[in-house]
Amino acid sequence: MSFVTRTAFAVAMSVCLPAVALACPDYGRNGAGLNYSSDQAYSPRAHSVTAGGSVNLSNCPQPGHGYVATAPDFTMQFSGNGMGRALEFRVEGSCDTVLLVNDANANWYFNDDDIGVDPRIRISRAPEGIYDIWIGTYDPSLCSARLIVETF
Repeated sequence: MSFVTRTAFAVAMSVCLPAVALACPDYGRNGAGLNYSSDQAYSPRAHSVTAGGSVNLSNCPQPGHGYVATAPDFTMQFSGNGMGRALEFRVEGSCDTVLLVNDANANWYFNDDDIGVDPRIRISRAPEGIYDIWIGTYDPSLCSARLIVETF
């Protein structure tokens, strides 16, 4: 490869790579707002959502596979967990769904098929703060789903 070809390739890659990063889940964006204390979430809280999106997680640095939107479906403020309860997110969907969560400490969690074809993530001694939640699908199609938030 000539110097000119290598230079052109390097320039093209530097232009393309930021575009790939923009096409991945972005916890800097906000989803529909949820606000629960540990006590409030001790009773299951359900929220309807359209699962899926155009972002293929296999092309992103976040864990997992399947299709989600760039912005989270939900952004949740979690508070009052002095008792150190576990926080659980689970999805009931009309298709094969996946679940991606970014927790209050910026840790990523992914699950697919924990309960049949429905995902579940349980975070022990869940930290208080902001959680971003993506409800995706295993394939590129969209479907109806429900996010359930509960503490244990």
